[in-house]
Amino acid sequence: MAQTEFREVLSVDKDKLFTAIMDYEKYPDFVDGCTFAQVENRSNGVVRVKYRVNVMSQDVTYTLDHKENPETGRIDWSLVESNFFKKNNGYWEIKPAGAGKADVLYALDVEFKIPVPGFILNKLVKGSLPTMVRSFEKQAKRA
Repeated sequence: MAQTEFREVLSVDKDKLFTAIMDYEKYPDFVDGCTFAQVENRSNGVVRVKYRVNVMSQDVTYTLDHKENPETGRIDWSLVESNFFKKNNGYWEIKPAGAGKADVLYALDVEFKIPVPGFILNKLVKGSLPTMVRSFEKQAKRA
């Protein structure tokens, strides 16, 4: 099991960033390792999305339910099914931080079905977070 958080003030409008995060099907265009994302269902503020990513040269598929709350600037997700994860829960929390800036908190709690050595786990979970969060910042600025 691995839990981590990443917080940073980004140079992007809060609403633009929130919109970029909710555009799940575009993830393969800008999220490193994501090769497929498809919205399966959208109902009452909950969006079910199926993903395929490449992790350690292995194709990993998983489905998440995302609870979107634009008023609070929060998107929570929880694992529905996966061939790789036992657990994949977390959230984005986005707050205004002045003109054209957003205070971003990304929290993640994952557990894998197979044993993963600590050094690989740290690289997968903690090491890639800053790059991943900044990829959303860049995508939001393109909009």
